[in-house]
Amino acid sequence: MALGVGTGVFTGLLPGIHINLVAAIAASLAINADATASLSLAVFIIAMSISHVFHDFLPSVFLGFSESDSALAVLPGHRMLLQGEGRKAVLLAAFGGFAGVFALVLLSHVMLPVIKPVFAATKSHVWLILIAVIAVHFLKNRKPRAIALNGLVLALSGLFGIAVFSLPSINQPLLPMFSGLFGVSSLAGGLLKHSSFPVQRQSAEIKINKPARVAKLLAIGLFSSSLMGLFPALGPAQAAMLGTTALKKIRAEAYMFLLGVIASSSMLFAVLTLYSFGKARNGSIAVMGNILGPAITANSVIMLLLVAVVAAAVSCISVIFISRLFSSLTGKVNYSVMIWLVTLLVTGLVAFFSGAAGLLVLAVATAIGMVPVLTRSSRQLLMGCLMVPVIGYYI
Repeated sequence: MALGVGTGVFTGLLPGIHINLVAAIAASLAINADATASLSLAVFIIAMSISHVFHDFLPSVFLGFSESDSALAVLPGHRMLLQGEGRKAVLLAAFGGFAGVFALVLLSHVMLPVIKPVFAATKSHVWLILIAVIAVHFLKNRKPRAIALNGLVLALSGLFGIAVFSLPSINQPLLPMFSGLFGVSSLAGGLLKHSSFPVQRQSAEIKINKPARVAKLLAIGLFSSSLMGLFPALGPAQAAMLGTTALKKIRAEAYMFLLGVIASSSMLFAVLTLYSFGKARNGSIAVMGNILGPAITANSVIMLLLVAVVAAAVSCISVIFISRLFSSLTGKVNYSVMIWLVTLLVTGLVAFFSGAAGLLVLAVATAIGMVPVLTRSSRQLLMGCLMVPVIGYYI
């Protein structure tokens, strides 16, 4: 388990090194392995997956890197970073992550009997759910100007997503797409506004003044992540958009907590769906299912859930220490210099993993991502890059 947590730290802090790749390598070691060895590899994968979720928020908040799981974290995270509260943003996500894992484990015995029948009854209606999420999002601000601008953002990102997924050969298309839509565009927007890094507060005191509000966020996060686990088209970012749409107003602090809940619980919920009807909506958990095969039993599921709780606790502690390092380094770097260094690093990673086509995607994604930055429209609708292609596919 310790090796899994450590590997998750590595994959979380280094964008482009995805846990699915590491899980696939682990699966290659399971060929002809006995039941004990297979279970050990499964423990490694679940520990790595949970650890990755926690540490993935660090580059999202401090550097603007974003994979699909943490794309929306760039928005409130960067805003808190410019207020000197980058470390608090990461810690809120980490605490939300632990709350999500712990709550899901406690509720797992209630969820397991209903997962399969709910999936069977609703699996053909995912496109209706996505349309409803978008519609409710538009209803939150019904001013003509807002509707027009939000419609423009949705149309541009949706058409862009269709175009990207139609490219004949591009490796890891989500890396340049999300890094441009959410990461580089956020940094460029800060540069245009002549922002500067304030000194980051090392103390990140988190008070729970309204326990009922925290419980509501936790419930919304668990519900959103369970939908994501049931429907193949929904990912953590769409679940986050669904969760925030259910709230009239949400502060950046609450947003980060909610994103932590969704990211962690959706990863663990995949274990429950794997056991219930043999499918996991997460790549690394699906690989774990292939390793265990028919050997996945109630006892093995209980063991994996307990490992997830321990991995979440250890990862939470790890994030507390690593975020202090990130925070101290960020406060000592000139904002403009930081933006150019991160942009060059993003460009290099995209060139390495996705080639020339990836660089083109990154450039177009950044341009589209600047539209809501300049017009102050909804940046959540940039998730149309995934939602519109999915709706088109199911219709």
